[in-house]
Amino acid sequence: MNSKQNNGINIQHLNLFFIIFTATIFVFILTISNRVNSKYHAVENAIDKFIVCEQNSELMKQVANELTENARLFIITQNPEYAEHYLKEVYQNKSFNKAFEKISKVCVETDLAYQQLMIALEQVQGLMTMEMYAIRLGYRYLDDKDIPSQIKEIAIRPADMALSKKQLKETAINNLFGEGYMIYRNRINQNSTFTIEAIEQQIKDELDINADELGEKLKNLRQHYFALLIITIIIFTVFGFLIIRPLELFQRSIKEDEKLDVVGAKECRKLAESYNEIYERKAQTQQTLLKKSEYDALTGILNRRAFDEVCAASESNRDPIALLLIDMDNFKSINDTYGHAGGDVALKQLAKLLKDTFRTVDYIARIGGDEFAAILLNCPVPAAETIKKKISKINDKLAAFEEIKSLSISAGVAFSDNGYSEELFKNADTALYLVKEKGKRGCEVFNQNK
Repeated sequence: MNSKQNNGINIQHLNLFFIIFTATIFVFILTISNRVNSKYHAVENAIDKFIVCEQNSELMKQVANELTENARLFIITQNPEYAEHYLKEVYQNKSFNKAFEKISKVCVETDLAYQQLMIALEQVQGLMTMEMYAIRLGYRYLDDKDIPSQIKEIAIRPADMALSKKQLKETAINNLFGEGYMIYRNRINQNSTFTIEAIEQQIKDELDINADELGEKLKNLRQHYFALLIITIIIFTVFGFLIIRPLELFQRSIKEDEKLDVVGAKECRKLAESYNEIYERKAQTQQTLLKKSEYDALTGILNRRAFDEVCAASESNRDPIALLLIDMDNFKSINDTYGHAGGDVALKQLAKLLKDTFRTVDYIARIGGDEFAAILLNCPVPAAETIKKKISKINDKLAAFEEIKSLSISAGVAFSDNGYSEELFKNADTALYLVKEKGKRGCEVFNQNK
């Protein structure tokens, strides 16, 4: 035992080595990062400025286009909702003004970009004046019905007061689709383009100043990060081989109720050896019980006396178990149709399927004429669905049994965290009764809330 435990790599020592080695790499990375920090921030500020100017310049163009679209749609469709959207943007959202303010914070008045934006802002104000006047004419066309207060304040030119409704609409359309309006829009787009070009050139100049030194420092950082990546891959590979893979093997062996392979790191090997000792003790206990037990002469599985002994041992051990009570459906009818010999064949077939379907460590017993029971060791509540699937599988095989037709079983299941008890038997019997009430051929799990 001790010689086995001395084999394998000690994961604690390996972990300490990786921590020290990785920390050393991080120190180098931190040192280089501090050297490049000032250069990086200069570039970062230039890029941030570019992003702010680019995004908000585009936003200003987008808002201007949306305002124009709403004004045009209102004039064409006479739908007041478009005018309301227009006014909401101008007086409440103020997206255009907010975007301009953001650009102003990152630009100075001597910047060409800032000067171009100021020109664009003045032009947008002119556009908005034309658009709102067109909207005013639109409401005039609608006889000023539900006219918003902001629009009502706009005075209509004397020459337009005498126009007919048709002429009002034509004038409003001309205001938004005419040559003068399009000239304004083109100038705004040109100024926005000039703004971005000016910002790009300014950023290129700033980047050129620091590019060479920054590039060299970043190269060093990449080298150290690559080294760190290699170390990380090695760490995960080693830990996967020494810990994760053994744990996956342990989980598979435990599910299949087998001994664990003594593999992996030293700690995993100790765990496997400890588990195997417990496994062997339980196996010896089970063999002792089986020697004391008696078997059913017909089916070859445990009889009622053996079942009672297993229940008594479970009651003392207080381990988590599941108890199944199983009845063959319509057994009297089988005896009447096929005789007692046929009934014996059916019971033998059921006993064989129960032994083949459940684990070797589980106890399968015939406790009455057509009554069977199973005690499943170390079986918690989450295994309920697995048990149901096994009963369903047995029923499918019974249905396909050619010697005796229409064979099926009903099963009730109850769980206990503290071993066998009379209450556990009553709970399983209650679940079995529920299956029979529902028409037999099935499995139910006892639920005290039902």
